[in-house]
Amino acid sequence: MTSSATAPNAMRSHARFNRRLGKQYDQWMVAMHYAKTTQILYRRVIRRYIEFIGDKSIASANHFDIRHYIAQASENGATLNSVYRDLGVLRLFYDFLNLGGLVHYVAPRFVKLRRPWTHNPRPLSEWQVQRLIAATRTLRERALVEFFYATGCRLSEAIGLRIQDLDLDAKSAQVRGKLGKVRTVLLTQNAMDAMRQYIAARKDGFVFQEDLPVQKGCLFASEGQWKSAWGEFRGSDRKRILRHKCLGSTANISHELARKKHEELIASLKLTRPPRNRPLSKMAIQAVIRQIAVRAGIRNVTPHTFRRTFASHLYDHGAGVEVIKALMGHVWIQTTMKYAHIGPDRMAKTFERCHPRGKLNGQQSD
Repeated sequence: MTSSATAPNAMRSHARFNRRLGKQYDQWMVAMHYAKTTQILYRRVIRRYIEFIGDKSIASANHFDIRHYIAQASENGATLNSVYRDLGVLRLFYDFLNLGGLVHYVAPRFVKLRRPWTHNPRPLSEWQVQRLIAATRTLRERALVEFFYATGCRLSEAIGLRIQDLDLDAKSAQVRGKLGKVRTVLLTQNAMDAMRQYIAARKDGFVFQEDLPVQKGCLFASEGQWKSAWGEFRGSDRKRILRHKCLGSTANISHELARKKHEELIASLKLTRPPRNRPLSKMAIQAVIRQIAVRAGIRNVTPHTFRRTFASHLYDHGAGVEVIKALMGHVWIQTTMKYAHIGPDRMAKTFERCHPRGKLNGQQSD
């Protein structure tokens, strides 16, 4: 009886033990100031792994268990990129366990996977950037494109940018990058002018705000009457009050005429909405950039494309890698070099300048 009673308890204790280790790693990620998105991703991977291990202790798992987990994920439809990423997360997780003395070796580091093929999109040409700028239609679109190209900022940095962070007279801005690090980015004259026109008289709040849609009201039929409904915002708390007005009998007025009267009524009311201090979302900015690119006839343009383009164009025009690294907020210069694509013009000029026979223009000396 005793042995049969203690076995299930031991099995349950391993499951609780595994979950407790997962929570401790959550706390470690917070202490290490991992980005929120990184924490969510890592937490998801570790939760799946804990479910896979089941009642077995994570501390007793070996590289065969890791291989089994990878194989099962692949059989369930995971791509090579996904399982390669999961293996990287498990390596960091077991590094944490090894650091705490819970495991004597890091099992995931004894598992090797074929490195997935990575496609680094090419940066835009200067001509393509001009086409994108020309394809903008609103002040906000122009400000977004000019800001991304002038600063090379990350999308998250643009979302969090506030008007108080801008110094348009000095053509600079303070942005908050990864881990909350603040750095100064510089603005071109064109970017400064576009930002000034877009911000207009606003003194505070987020730079790139949500657009408040114009109220169009609602036309509907009720009790034999065409009715027009709209909302009014009143009081200090700007509480929304629903209003409506009868436009006439449905028996005497057609839908087309009722629609026309409704639109005239809403236009005469000059309805407004209370301002919302909320930035554009990630998906909204991506959609804006995508729409501009479609108009310009350029494919696969994202906010991150401008970051790569920013680094490449600076590098092509002679900027040092250390300067580009500081402007982009990178920790490692190797990361900057991945962004700084060497253009064909720079390659040709460097070849002509540096090769002993680069300036012979095809002439051979005797």
